[in-house]
Amino acid sequence: MKTLLPFALCCVLFSFSCGSETDKPSGTADTMSAKDSLKKKLTEDLPPSTGIEQFEWIYSSFVAAAITDARRFNVFIHPDDGLWIIRSTGAMPEMVNVKNILRVKANNGDSLIPMNRDKMYCTPVQEQLPKPDCETKTFWSRNGCFTSEANTFSNEKIWDAAGLTESDSKKVEELAGRITRVVINTEMNMRFYFTEVNGTWYLTFLDMRVPCSA
Repeated sequence: MKTLLPFALCCVLFSFSCGSETDKPSGTADTMSAKDSLKKKLTEDLPPSTGIEQFEWIYSSFVAAAITDARRFNVFIHPDDGLWIIRSTGAMPEMVNVKNILRVKANNGDSLIPMNRDKMYCTPVQEQLPKPDCETKTFWSRNGCFTSEANTFSNEKIWDAAGLTESDSKKVEELAGRITRVVINTEMNMRFYFTEVNGTWYLTFLDMRVPCSA
């Protein structure tokens, strides 16, 4: 009995492996073609569109538009959602929705576009975003150009204090929840909030409030 058991076990394993081969549908390949394999590898190895490598390219295009003219800038404004501009009106924020940047003014009263070339040109550093700090000369905890996927705007809930209608407040809250990337440029005193929609990037919120100015 001891000598028959290993032999019987081998037969079972052999018949199982044979059955597995014959059960396969005819004409089915075990491996992909070289072309499909390469396509799969390229697709899987691509960094996410929201990753810093991809976003740097998008942001450089945005900067080029911002320092040029309103027509190019408007490409980054969603045709339905528009762009929400945030300013300070004393202690309270003010939010206005626009779909054309042409008539929007900067804080000094000049036309917002084109923006200052020297201040706008920067490569955002991906790290924790700086915070307003009234104890510093620049009013920021750190100076420079920074970016993060952390949706800081959604947590701030600025719209609750902006005097919006109930309908607009709901729209803003929903749109704020879809923010994909944040850029803070302390030289410009601006916070840019970007959203990716079906592979296209839009600037959905632009916070132009100067820290500690209230």
